[in-house]
Amino acid sequence: MMGIITCESEHVTPVSAATLYKAIVLDSSNVLPKALPNFIKSVETIEGDGGPGTIKNLTLAQGLGYVKHRVDAIDTQNYVYNYSVIEGSTLSEAFEKICYEYKLVATPDGGTIVKSTSKFYTKGDYQLAQQYVNTSKDRSARFTNTIEHFILANAYN
Repeated sequence: MMGIITCESEHVTPVSAATLYKAIVLDSSNVLPKALPNFIKSVETIEGDGGPGTIKNLTLAQGLGYVKHRVDAIDTQNYVYNYSVIEGSTLSEAFEKICYEYKLVATPDGGTIVKSTSKFYTKGDYQLAQQYVNTSKDRSARFTNTIEHFILANAYN
């Protein structure tokens, strides 16, 4: 039997939805290693063309291992991106997979509301601690903040 724990968070950024989506989704292999050099060493597509079914390998920095994720859905018109972590060092013995959805909603002032949903699929009757869920929310906010700072510091478009 598998359990599913869902974690949702929202973050507001002054960066436009189009620019943020381009940086996080469409240009991730260039942006993520530059914006997060202490965490991500490289991002490479190992299968597919970027659409659903594409497999990406993220090599983590400082010997932290790797993460393989599969693109589940990509909607460039509505700034939605769904992917699943299917293999790697972030999947402990407790998890079957972790699915993420990012939905970027443009605000009237030109910024963005980043809506993030994480679904942790646990193996067996494993119970996920609330602290882990809170850490996941914090990590999502820090990720968005870091990408935001990179975009603003580098006049990224």
